[in-house]
Amino acid sequence: MNEKLLIKQLQAQDTNALRKLIASYEGYVCTIIHNIGRNALTESDAEEIAADVFLAVWQNGDKLQSGKLKPYIAAIARNSAKSRMRSMHLCDELDSESLMETTDLQADVEHSLLAEALKDAIDSLPKKDSEVLMRYYYYYQQTAEIADEMGLSADAVKVRLHRARKKLKNLLLERGYTYET
Repeated sequence: MNEKLLIKQLQAQDTNALRKLIASYEGYVCTIIHNIGRNALTESDAEEIAADVFLAVWQNGDKLQSGKLKPYIAAIARNSAKSRMRSMHLCDELDSESLMETTDLQADVEHSLLAEALKDAIDSLPKKDSEVLMRYYYYYQQTAEIADEMGLSADAVKVRLHRARKKLKNLLLERGYTYET
């Protein structure tokens, strides 16, 4: 599948492109939803969330960028699943900081800079370490799942996570970001 062509077709509201998108990413989206929902969401809830994800991609075709389609879909799936969990009161209460809307421009800029620094630091890690981090923190996979899919033992995944977090912390400290607990 040519991603650039698919994006152009989605932006032109081509229904065949939507079918291709669903066929290509349905398993990926469902995995993310199931990893977040675990046993709390019913199968019909998960299917409805997946449909909402593809509808959101379809409706926001103008925001699609080549090379960033998969992460964009993952973000929508993750956020949609979390939103559904919150609306069904199936997740922990949010802490007070996350309930406050940020209206401070400086805080927004600092957050963006930290996110960019974090992305750069993750990209600078060895491939297996960055993949383990992404699978664990971004796709919400459990260590046993990561181990199975990457051909590692669960203990090896835990060790990689520990070492990668340590490397990440040091990289961010070297770049001038402070560590708060």
